[in-house]
Amino acid sequence: MKEQLLDLAKNRRSIYALGRNLTQTPDELADLITKTIKWVPTSFNNQTTRAVILFGENHEQLWDIVAKRLKSEVPSEEAYQKTLQKINAFKAAFDGALLH
Repeated sequence: MKEQLLDLAKNRRSIYALGRNLTQTPDELADLITKTIKWVPTSFNNQTTRAVILFGENHEQLWDIVAKRLKSEVPSEEAYQKTLQKINAFKAAFDGALLH
C-alpha cells in the first residue's frame, strides 16, 4: 500500500489546459465529486469540505461574477488582465464549477 500511495503522489499533476471534451455525464461527474469529498482524508477527520457543483448557464454566470468581483480587488489593469485570463480558462472548462 505504501508503494501505491507513493506512486500516486509521484504521478499526480495539475491540469491547466481545461476543456469540454469529457465523456462523463454531469450526473457521473457530480457523483464522482461527491464520493471524492466523502473519502478524501481531512485534518483531524473533521470532514468540513462542502461543494456546490454548477453546470450549464450557472457555470458561466459563476465565472462572470468572479471576474466582476475581482476587478475591484486586483491592484492594476495589467494584473486584472492576467487574472481574467486564468478565470476565462476556468470558464472554458466543462460546464462544472466546483466551489468548496
